[in-house]
Amino acid sequence: MRLPRGIFYGWMIVAVSFMGNWITAPLNPVVFSMFIVPIRNDLQVTLGALAWCITVRQISAGISAPMLGHLVDRYGPRWLGVACAGWAGLCLCALSFASSIEWMYALFFLSGFSGFGVFGGGQILTGVPPANWFVVKRGRAVSYASMGGGLGTASWVIISSYLVTAIGWREAWFLYGLMIPAVLVPAYAFLMRRHPEDVGLHPDGAATPPVHAAAPRPGSAGAHEAAETNFTLRQAMRTPALWLLVLAFTFHTFATNSILFLRVPYWTDLGVSPAWIAVAVATDPFVVMLFTLVFGYLVERYPLALISFSGGIFRALSMGALLVTAPPVAWVFAHNMTWGVGSAGMGTGQNLAIPAYFGRLAQGAIRGLTAPIMIGAGAISPPLIGYLLDHQLLTNRMVFIGAAVLMFVAGSIFLVLRTPTLPEAPSRPSHVSGVRGA
Repeated sequence: MRLPRGIFYGWMIVAVSFMGNWITAPLNPVVFSMFIVPIRNDLQVTLGALAWCITVRQISAGISAPMLGHLVDRYGPRWLGVACAGWAGLCLCALSFASSIEWMYALFFLSGFSGFGVFGGGQILTGVPPANWFVVKRGRAVSYASMGGGLGTASWVIISSYLVTAIGWREAWFLYGLMIPAVLVPAYAFLMRRHPEDVGLHPDGAATPPVHAAAPRPGSAGAHEAAETNFTLRQAMRTPALWLLVLAFTFHTFATNSILFLRVPYWTDLGVSPAWIAVAVATDPFVVMLFTLVFGYLVERYPLALISFSGGIFRALSMGALLVTAPPVAWVFAHNMTWGVGSAGMGTGQNLAIPAYFGRLAQGAIRGLTAPIMIGAGAISPPLIGYLLDHQLLTNRMVFIGAAVLMFVAGSIFLVLRTPTLPEAPSRPSHVSGVRGA
C-alpha cells in the first residue's frame, strides 16, 4: 500500500502499532479489574485467587518473549501479528465459557503467548515496528504508538464497566474475543512491514540510509543525527549497559505492580468514596498519554537518560500522596497525576532504550531476552506483597516507602549508564535490504 506523495510509510506502521496497543487493552490488568466482582460472584472465588490470573498470564508472556523477539527480527511482525491476534481472540472467546478458577488460570496462561496487552517491557509486536522505521524521529513515533495503550486503558475500562452490567462478563469477553482479530488481522496482514529497507525506503523517509556509527550519542535516543549502532544479541549481552537497564526496569516493574495492586483497597479502607477513586484513577491514563507525547518530543532534543530519570523521580514523588494518612480526595488525584507523569517518563525510556543504545536490527531479540526478567518481577510482586501484608510482615506504609526507593533507584541508574561500544566496527548487515518476511 502506498501513501500520498510526501507522506512516509513509517507513519502507517505507527498507526497500526497504535491500534494494536488500543484494541488489545482488554488484556491488561487494569481493564481486568472491571471483571473481578462479577467473576467472583459467579465462580465463588476469593480476590486472592483471581489475582493469580494476571500473574500466570505474565509468566507465559515472559516465557514467550524470547521466541517472539527472535521471530520479529527474522521474519518481521506482519504474519506473526496476524497469528497472535487470532490466538488472543480465541483465548478471550474461550474465557466466556470458563466454569472454574482452574479454567481461568489455564486460559489466562495461554493468552500470554499472544504477546499483546503485556506490561513491563513485553510490547514486542507493537514496540519494535515503529522503532525499526525511525531513527531521527524515533521518540515521537514510538510515543504516538504507545499512546494507544493509554487510550485503550481509559476507553475499555469505561466500556467494560457498561458491558459487564448490560450483557454480563462472559458475553463481554466473547465480544472482545471477536473484536481483536477482526481489527488486527487485516491491519497487520495488509499494512504492517518489517523494515523501511524491505520496501525500498530508508528510516524517517530520508533519501540516504543512516550512518552506521561506532557508537550512538551518549544517553540519546539517536535523534540528533541519523546515525545508529547495531549490536547483535550476543554483543549486547556482554555490555554492562544492558544489565543496568534490566535492573532499572525490573525495580520499576516490581514497584509498579505492587502499588497498582494495593492502592485502590488502601484508599477504600481510608474511607475515600469509590466513585471518586474511579474518577481519579481514570485521570491516570490521560496524563500518561499527554506526557508520553511531551517526552516523545523532548527525547529528540535531550538525553534519554534525563527523561528516564525524571520518570523515576515523579514516580517516587507520587508515593508521598499515599503516605498521607486519611487523605482527602485531592491527595488521591495528586497521586494519580504525578504517577501518570512518572509512567510516561519511564515508559519512554522503556520503549526507546534498546534501539537507542543497541540499534534497530536485533532489538526484538534483545527485548525478548530482557522481557522475561521484567515481566517476572511484575508477576510475582502482587502475590508476594499480598502475602507479606496478610501475615503482617509488612505494612502499607513500608510498601509505599519501599516502592518510592525502588522508583528513585530505577531512574538514577540512567545517570550512571555509559553508552556501550562495539568491540569492532560493524559491517552493514546484508539481510536489511532483503524482502524476507516483508
